[in-house]
Amino acid sequence: MKPTRVLLTIVIGAAVLASCKKEEAPAPDMGYGYFPRKVGAWIEYQVDSAWRDDPVPNIGAVSYRLKEKVVEEYTDPAGRTAWRIHRMVLGADSNWVVRDVWTSTMDNIAAEVAEENLRRQKLSFPVRDGRRWDVNVYNVEGELEVAFREVGQAWSGGGLSHANTVLVKNTVPANLIGTNNYEERWAKDLGMVSTYREFKNQQAAGCLECWRLDMVAVAYGTE
Repeated sequence: MKPTRVLLTIVIGAAVLASCKKEEAPAPDMGYGYFPRKVGAWIEYQVDSAWRDDPVPNIGAVSYRLKEKVVEEYTDPAGRTAWRIHRMVLGADSNWVVRDVWTSTMDNIAAEVAEENLRRQKLSFPVRDGRRWDVNVYNVEGELEVAFREVGQAWSGGGLSHANTVLVKNTVPANLIGTNNYEERWAKDLGMVSTYREFKNQQAAGCLECWRLDMVAVAYGTE
């Protein structure tokens, strides 16, 4: 075989090998698994909530069990796949009663949930440590910037252990007057497993419209 043909064969072979390696490279994980949606899937939470409004005055606290269940998949007016979610409270008779209905949707850029008719951007893709966005970008509430933390870390809570989670946390720290904490943890192939929200407006008159919400997943399954 002539030298030129030998060289050409080597070049072509190297190109073929490089092409094969490139084709075999796995696609990057965008983090879509943190927001799974399947009809029949449910998560049960222990919820503890407290509030305080000194000028009224109004002080109280409640604890209860809440179940979120995906009950329907449909196409929304924008042509996107969406899911209807029943949020049920466990009554004194041990029966689940639907309290409200939320909806959610997801594309390759973001995951959204409509809470009490307020659209909130729950996740931003790809899921990467430090990635930031405004949770309230689609509603009339004030800006609330959050960022990903602890991507891919194991976490335990509510008697459950999760091998792969990500924390969504607000980026603005509290000060002497106001606090607006926002933390949500999402588990791979399950969804949201904990929420902590705390709002304080501390003025000379005392605590104005201060409240706290703490939720943690205690059970999950598919019906």
